[in-house]
Amino acid sequence: MNVVFRTDASSRIGSGHVMRCLTLGTALRERGASVSFACREHAGHLCGLIEERGFAVARLPGSSVNGRPEGSPVHAAWLGASWQEDAVQVRALAAGKRIDWLVVDHYALDERWERELRPYAARILVIDDLADRMHDCDVLLDQNLVPDMDVRYGGKLPKNCTALLGPEYALLQPMYAELHDRVSPREGPIRRICIFLGGADGQNVTGRALAAFLSLERPDIHVDVIVAAGSPHAESIRAQAAGHRNVHLHGTMPTLANLYAQADLAIGGAGATSWERLCVGLPALVVVLAENQRLIAQTLSERGLVRLLGHQNTVDASAIAQALADLVRQGLDADWSRRCLAVVDGAGVTRTWAALAASGPAGLRVRRAGLADEALLLEWTNDPSTRRSSFSQEPVQGSTHRAWLCERLSNAEGCYLFIVETAEGAPLGQVRFERSGQAWGVHFSLAPAFRGQGLGRPMLHVALCEFRSHLAGAAIVGLVKQENERSRRMFEALGFTLQPCADDGIAAYRRLV
Repeated sequence: MNVVFRTDASSRIGSGHVMRCLTLGTALRERGASVSFACREHAGHLCGLIEERGFAVARLPGSSVNGRPEGSPVHAAWLGASWQEDAVQVRALAAGKRIDWLVVDHYALDERWERELRPYAARILVIDDLADRMHDCDVLLDQNLVPDMDVRYGGKLPKNCTALLGPEYALLQPMYAELHDRVSPREGPIRRICIFLGGADGQNVTGRALAAFLSLERPDIHVDVIVAAGSPHAESIRAQAAGHRNVHLHGTMPTLANLYAQADLAIGGAGATSWERLCVGLPALVVVLAENQRLIAQTLSERGLVRLLGHQNTVDASAIAQALADLVRQGLDADWSRRCLAVVDGAGVTRTWAALAASGPAGLRVRRAGLADEALLLEWTNDPSTRRSSFSQEPVQGSTHRAWLCERLSNAEGCYLFIVETAEGAPLGQVRFERSGQAWGVHFSLAPAFRGQGLGRPMLHVALCEFRSHLAGAAIVGLVKQENERSRRMFEALGFTLQPCADDGIAAYRRLV
């Protein structure tokens, strides 16, 4: 698999786009892909860092273009060139080479640029956070937590585009998944704080946060402060820290995972590092550093995952100091940390890889479900799209689902509940065969990450083959809503025949295995 990333970093853009692309690129390379990057040499670019990680970088020349042409994305000026010029430059890199996946992580690029690159890339993955423009892509990934996530891209994507939405797709380094399962919820006294305000921090919120901490006069509490390489405020921050043995300064780091795991509290922004903090259960005081962070920060605050201080233009050192003093006096409630741990599990890269690498029946495998699959099955059951297609559309409560699952698993002769996985072990969906009189009812659902890729039919096919190995010749009956055209076509393609049904709103299909 040949994968090319088009992304940028700069003193204006920050480092988050490049860092998450590096995480995904590293995972793809470990799975055998050939990975390279195309980045523009803005002030504050990270081309050197990408090369240090062992990736080839096509360095696009810097430019003084800063305007926003009419009809362009809100962040068009961040590109440093017109979209047409950028497309020509990237197209030249692709000449004569097959690109299996073109990964685009850039607020300044939209469907026009993507359409220009279509002839040179078999498939396109867009990584976005804004939902503010049209895209021409095969897969879109938005790892954020915002209201109405399942509809925010309505009308902005091609019909058959697969949307990977929510923090379960957060692109985190593997270490975060390991730590997620090892760290304990934070509770009680605060002994260590971590301050990181992103790779740009042009307004030096880092300096304000450090000043706030120092005003507490608590030499018994240690603080780690990360100052990005090339920060214009590095000297002033070093001067602030001078003479304080409990202040530990760090430059650009390959990962913040260990610092976050050791900390009791963080002070940070509401960008990509939000998911890193949540994954290790780290409570945080949050300052909004950019307009695109406002909605995310508000949602995190409303769900009790962070304490929101406000926008960087209005949050001064005294406001941060007051919030810090309150938490230091009160101590931490373990429920705050537990809420964080419940949102992000660190497996986003694995889920994304599985969506990119999914293939037909030859690449799928089937296993019987177990109690360890409870959370996964409940997540699929309560997926909004699944609920809309179900005969009962009310969300299923956890206790109800647990009792239901235990009953099915214990009924080994009357229920076959299968998990279908990709060759890499990523869960693709579930297929259940349950005895009903002389026949077996079939029920299935596809994981959200794999929808729109034509994988429902191969999933059901391999499950039918597995079921046949247990009960060859059994009659299988599937019931679907009349308006569910996709499921009806799937049954028909697999040799099911339409049967009479007393309910006009239901289509009944039957076949033998």
